[in-house]
Amino acid sequence: MTVSNVINNKPGMSEETRLRVQRAIEATGYVSNAAARLLTGKRANMIGVLTPRLNWPFVTEILQSASTVAEAEGLNLAIFTTASNPTLERERAMLLRTLADGVLLVIPSADEHQVFGNVVPVVTLGAYGERTVKVDNFEGARLAVRHLIELGHTRIAHVHGQHNDLRDAAEREQGFVSALEEAGLDVLPGYLQDGEFSEEGGRRAAHALLTLPDAPTAIFAANDRSAIGVMEAAAQLGLRVPHDLSVVGFDDIHAAAYTDPPLTTVRQPLQQMGEKAARVLIDLMRGETGVEQHVLFPASLVVRQSTAVPRAHQEVRVSP
Repeated sequence: MTVSNVINNKPGMSEETRLRVQRAIEATGYVSNAAARLLTGKRANMIGVLTPRLNWPFVTEILQSASTVAEAEGLNLAIFTTASNPTLERERAMLLRTLADGVLLVIPSADEHQVFGNVVPVVTLGAYGERTVKVDNFEGARLAVRHLIELGHTRIAHVHGQHNDLRDAAEREQGFVSALEEAGLDVLPGYLQDGEFSEEGGRRAAHALLTLPDAPTAIFAANDRSAIGVMEAAAQLGLRVPHDLSVVGFDDIHAAAYTDPPLTTVRQPLQQMGEKAARVLIDLMRGETGVEQHVLFPASLVVRQSTAVPRAHQEVRVSP
């Protein structure tokens, strides 16, 4: 109790006792135990983060801005990854339910929310949950496909994400289909391929698409990583982007501006999304009322050099 009183700077301690305790702390290297504080009902000053992986640029850019907000408020960020493993997801969600004052779920599965209930405030960066911060996936996909249609493309394929895990992927595919229907175009056979939101998945999906008898002249990928894989596959097959194939991604991660050629993509305002998610969560942790329930950021199209008119149109333009 005496040590606790000194650490927490409580009154009623003699200066002699306070100095003796501080010397003992320095000599032993004592560090305050967060779990012990929890047992006494005190706050841990911790925001827990649960996410499948840290090597996704989308995740790292989100967390950089969220951590800046947390640090400014004197809060720590504890990050747990799950590798999309259901057992790890539940175990680590249970741990954060005990340790954290609030939780950010970044690209979560649907089941993780069931663990937290009303025990700890939760904000989701994605489509699931009672409190969400996300981009308008549907409209963002429509922007991408409309851009390709306006350039003159009619054979447009989609490299989508994993529907079973991520509702964002389904929303982007719905936007893709909607834009085609709006223009009176059909989704041609074999033109939907799973790119798994990864470069390797994008390469595999693009190889399947570009070796079709009636291959697409444009591909909209559900994220930038799979779009980069599409561009790599095109190069392996001897195709030039955008002369032979136009490519559009989604996210506008940092690397998108430095691909060869630079990638046309749908921008998510990742920094603002991370900041907003952290601020909404902190407001909930403080018990404030009237906190926004669903924050939807608009998407915008960033046109770079990976898209152009289809080759047939180019040939018509240069003919006499």
